[in-house]
Amino acid sequence: MTENFKGADLVFTGQVVEIIEHKMIDSIPTDDELKPFKIRKYNRIEFKFKILKLYKGDIDSEFVSIYTTGGIIDCGNYFPINSKQFVYSYITDVRLNDYGSDRKVKPYYSTSTCSQTKELKRTKRREIKEIEQLSGIK
Repeated sequence: MTENFKGADLVFTGQVVEIIEHKMIDSIPTDDELKPFKIRKYNRIEFKFKILKLYKGDIDSEFVSIYTTGGIIDCGNYFPINSKQFVYSYITDVRLNDYGSDRKVKPYYSTSTCSQTKELKRTKRREIKEIEQLSGIK
């Protein structure tokens, strides 16, 4: 918990108010001279949250967008509309689904299944108290 909090750029509880699915198409270089590129399709999902309580981060709005792939296999989260979540997020400039790539994009907030992000109702009271202590917020 402490490590996830320290490593996160943004920690908050929030309610999902909008889900926008972006269909992405990308080309990947191959070793095949006849087909030097392979086309790949993937999802980039934007979850717009209304922030209920901010524990860490610098947000000047009551809303924030968190981007993820929405898939479990690639560690992306999926959040149902209107659900309340306890979110550990980080700023990245690496393209979603572009592991090991040096292609950078405009920085955005993301999260993963490894970050301890979970439904608010599944968050233990002990965890919330610890995060409140770490953040100095009650």
